[in-house]
Amino acid sequence: MTETIGVAELKRRFSEVLNRVELRGDRVAVRRRGKVVALIGPLGGAEADAAPSRPRRGLAAAAGAWEEYEDLAVFLDLIRRAREEAAGRTVEPLG
Repeated sequence: MTETIGVAELKRRFSEVLNRVELRGDRVAVRRRGKVVALIGPLGGAEADAAPSRPRRGLAAAAGAWEEYEDLAVFLDLIRRAREEAAGRTVEPLG
């Protein structure tokens, strides 16, 4: 089933709509002045192949990588110690 949403509501709920499309595969029709003018939906087949692929960056990449990182506690302790030494200050341990 495709939900129909007005442009103003889409602006308010854009992030939520994109999450539903990405995570649940929902399709959302966008309506302007009572007429459907666009469809937001998951990429599939040739569309997905044509879409530019970018590696995750920033915190999202770190969060995904930590999931499989067995020595995370050791790694975080090394970071804490390096920051403490570089700044000449005490840094509280995490957790």
